Amino acid sequence: MSDHVAVIPVFNEAPTIGYLVARAARHGPVIVVDDGSSDGGADAAAAAGAAVLRLAGRRGKGGALRAGFAEALSRGAERVLTLDGDGQHDPDDIPKLLAASAALPGALVIGSRLADGGASMEPARLKAMRVAGFFINWLVGRAVADTQSGFRVYPRKLLEAVRPRRGGFVLESEMLLRAAAAGFAIREVPVTLVLEAGRPSHFRPFHDGTAVATYLIACGIWRWVRDAGIVAAVLLRPFTPARLKQRHREMHRFAAPYRYNYGAYAMAMGAFILDRIAQSWRGWWWDPRARVMRRAALATAALPVLAAVAATQGALRLRRRSGLDLVSLLVRRIFSQGLLAPSLPGAAWPESPPADYDVLVVGGGPAGSTAATFLARGGLRVAIAEREVFPRFHVGESLLPAMMPLLDRLGVRERIERHGFLIKYGAAFHDQESDLEYRFYFREGQPWPNYSYEVPRAEFDQILFEHAAKEPGASVLQPATVERVEFNADGATVGIREGGESRTLRARFVVDASGRDGFLASRRVGRRAPIPGLGKVALFAHYEGAPRWQGRDEGLIRLYIFEDGWFWWIPFAGGLTSVGCVLHARTARGREGSLEALYEEMIFRCRRVAEGLREARRVTPVRSAANFSYRTHPVAGDRFLCVGDTLAFVDPIFSSGVYIAMQTGEMAAAEILAAFAEDRFETRRFNAYVRRVHRGLSPFVRFIRRYYEPAFLEVFLQPRDRLGTLDSVLGVLAGGVFLRMRLRMRGSLAVFFAIVRVNRWLRRWRGRPVESRLEW
Repeated sequence: MSDHVAVIPVFNEAPTIGYLVARAARHGPVIVVDDGSSDGGADAAAAAGAAVLRLAGRRGKGGALRAGFAEALSRGAERVLTLDGDGQHDPDDIPKLLAASAALPGALVIGSRLADGGASMEPARLKAMRVAGFFINWLVGRAVADTQSGFRVYPRKLLEAVRPRRGGFVLESEMLLRAAAAGFAIREVPVTLVLEAGRPSHFRPFHDGTAVATYLIACGIWRWVRDAGIVAAVLLRPFTPARLKQRHREMHRFAAPYRYNYGAYAMAMGAFILDRIAQSWRGWWWDPRARVMRRAALATAALPVLAAVAATQGALRLRRRSGLDLVSLLVRRIFSQGLLAPSLPGAAWPESPPADYDVLVVGGGPAGSTAATFLARGGLRVAIAEREVFPRFHVGESLLPAMMPLLDRLGVRERIERHGFLIKYGAAFHDQESDLEYRFYFREGQPWPNYSYEVPRAEFDQILFEHAAKEPGASVLQPATVERVEFNADGATVGIREGGESRTLRARFVVDASGRDGFLASRRVGRRAPIPGLGKVALFAHYEGAPRWQGRDEGLIRLYIFEDGWFWWIPFAGGLTSVGCVLHARTARGREGSLEALYEEMIFRCRRVAEGLREARRVTPVRSAANFSYRTHPVAGDRFLCVGDTLAFVDPIFSSGVYIAMQTGEMAAAEILAAFAEDRFETRRFNAYVRRVHRGLSPFVRFIRRYYEPAFLEVFLQPRDRLGTLDSVLGVLAGGVFLRMRLRMRGSLAVFFAIVRVNRWLRRWRGRPVESRLEW
């Protein structure tokens, strides 16, 4: 069964439509949208084998295409091929367009009629297309020769993401601009123009050209507003604090020889400043973006001139009388797509060189395994380089309910359910200073279930890793250490040590899922900075024989807050319990004796933990993790992305680590698959991913910053279900705020934090402490 449907909009095309449908139907089903024809063309199309959609009254080409898109999508089409009903498109070219679409799924494929330079096209129409094409190329940032061709293949994803709103011939320009803005690839395929085989086109150079121009001018205004901001930023760049600080040092070194002559000293400094400003501005002047702006500015200013020349030439019939064609001269010199193309970022579409893998994932933890699974499932060749042999110990053992749907999408939830992990229905908090405590239970009726699991990470991570390794197209390099990476325009050359031998391999893209090790950040590709106020150290171990709560409370994660920090208490199936202490980095740095002695001292200071472990037996060594909260920059770059703990880690008080790792792995895989479909791997292609990650982290960071304040704990541990505040707090505890925070939840959390602020003021007024217990 064909996965595509051909849509042909027609208005009084009886002489050509029957023949056109018969030939197009050889390649798949055809829908003809009759836009109020009165010549019997719809009947001819039906007789030739097309499904005919008759519109009540004329809606124009744009309206007919919108109706055809909706009908094709309702029939389950994955691709919608469009061609005009006037016979100018050769149906024998359909396989070429479909082949290009199959080679680059998700791309908008355009049949270009300008393979001969437009020699076979009517001159007035060609000039209108050239002008429109210039501005469309400027707006989309890519070189597209035939921007007005109606012979196209639209992928389903594009039609679902971009709903056309314009009518007439403007729709095709609108779809091209919005497809590029949404990140879809655009490919052109040369096709044959057979206009003479049918009737003249319905495109009216003045009427339809004006409509297209009006739409492009409106889009251009917004583009110029954006470009004006860029220009302003460039002009002010020499005066930014960072530049000023650096320049002042260099300026004083330059002027030092004249320091005993005040006049000469001042002139030397002035000359130095002017020279550096000129250098900055000169560098920008030759930047490709500046060249594009200059050409676009010239063309925008020349539009009134072009309109006046065209009107004068038409009125005086200059071309017919003297052969003088000023319009063509202006179009060639000022509105040339060929002169604009070299400066556009998407001007060329080079083929990728041979590589060992499409994507190399550094690290086989939850983030890496998740990303690799989705990437391999998307048809890419993926290698996972993991330096450790699984199973291996790892901290971060309490899962959140919001990750259960992710496990479904990953296809591993059933195996997790069968494994026998202890079910977690919520979290219990106790503050030793105030003796306040509360048990939070996850709510039903949410997009996620009301439970998750407490998991020994050695077992959980191995399940995810083995699941990824089973995907067709996935390869495992284990144990293998990635030692170096060098990026270029086509990918990365990676040095890897496996089985005692070093070798190099090529990958078109790199995913850094190396966790807290920060593979790229540690090799000066990026940098890691601590989150101020959250500098902590964790000490942890496993115990046998620790007491359990009964019933559904058995699997609750317990968090015990005391003067020096807080403890986690995570029970596992089989009687094992993970007990960890998070304390201020200064406490650990100022210790005397071993980490084990410090850990035992912290247990002694936290009464609930000390009581619980009185009869328990420690079965693992005491382990530690430092620099517990940080962010990495950049998160994305040319041909690489960071996921999971590599990009950021925040205090584990709310057990968000594993969920954020896996969720960013899924998000990154979606972005990378789209980048391969578009053949675009520059940093800005992944700006949306970076924004979503930072936006998803912000609610957790906000809660964690307040968590150490007494005013927050008083409100948090005495919740009142008013205005949805308890539901919203539970949404944060369940992880449900990372992907999307609903407006109601935002409002409820705003109320919650307003109450916290009021409580802070009251505590200060009463002379009670308000500062965080663990300041940086």
